[in-house]
Amino acid sequence: MAAHINYVQHRATNCSAAGFVFAAMLAVVTSTHAEYPEHLIRIIIPYSAGGTTDLTVRLVAPYLSKSLGQPVVVVNRPGANGNIGTEAVVKSPADGYTLLSTASAATTNPALLRTLPYDPINDIQPVAPIAESPYAIVVNGHLPAKNVAEFIKLARSNPGKLNAAAGGGAGTRLAAELLKFRHNLSLEVISYTGTGLAALAVATGEADFAITDTASFMAFIPSGRVRVLAIAGDKRLPTMPNVPTTAEAGLPNFKSGTTVAVYVVAKTPSAVVQKLNATINAVTALQEVREQLQKQSGANALTMGVEQFTQWYRDDIRLWKEIVAKAKITPSD
Repeated sequence: MAAHINYVQHRATNCSAAGFVFAAMLAVVTSTHAEYPEHLIRIIIPYSAGGTTDLTVRLVAPYLSKSLGQPVVVVNRPGANGNIGTEAVVKSPADGYTLLSTASAATTNPALLRTLPYDPINDIQPVAPIAESPYAIVVNGHLPAKNVAEFIKLARSNPGKLNAAAGGGAGTRLAAELLKFRHNLSLEVISYTGTGLAALAVATGEADFAITDTASFMAFIPSGRVRVLAIAGDKRLPTMPNVPTTAEAGLPNFKSGTTVAVYVVAKTPSAVVQKLNATINAVTALQEVREQLQKQSGANALTMGVEQFTQWYRDDIRLWKEIVAKAKITPSD
């Protein structure tokens, strides 16, 4: 009987010890997870230094570092339309220490490229947007259209005669195509090798209009060589307070621009993704950050939850695939 009691006591002691060890291990795991991040975080930008995405990320990186309590370094990995840097992130451990920050290529590449070295839906987890730089509808100063309504009327009464200058990447070409199909317009799109040349084409009358960022047009606005009809975003630009948004001008379903955002590889723990999202949103909500973004590139800071931003990302991919198909643009290899 005594032996049986000793056995029971011994087993109970072992169970208690095992329970204690398990609880301790659980505490360590929980503590480790709760302490993210524990070391340096890299943000890979799949473009060269000095561009809008690079400048935007380098602006917010010190704020992220301060909020997260760890160094945040920015690494440029340009090449292959942004795919080299994106693939590097996709192949990194799913632990939240290697982030991707890219712009519109994140949602246009799946439509414009025949093959990708990753699956844009299953390999990438959207985290949060940082800022949006809306495009503007800019017309030649001699075009007889003083506002968006007159421009649309002019285009419809002259099918196939107005042409748009597109330059500096696929975004401006797709923006013009989007306007065509959203509003049943017959327009020609002329491609240029850069936004500067596209702006010059509109200013000289070689092209009738363009839908692109305002920076390249600023030199032509004071002289009246070009006229800005509307901003294709949710808010007016502080630098052009009298220019309406497209929604205010009568095009509520037309928005276009460049969105700089943060992504991680899929299967990154949800708690890590949520923490990054909350931190980024807190940083972009700071008035000083918003003012710096506006001053630097005319960008509007954005805040979205993970679920909302994920839906935006997937919807944008679907949109551009639809536009590319309607425009009969052949995806490149």
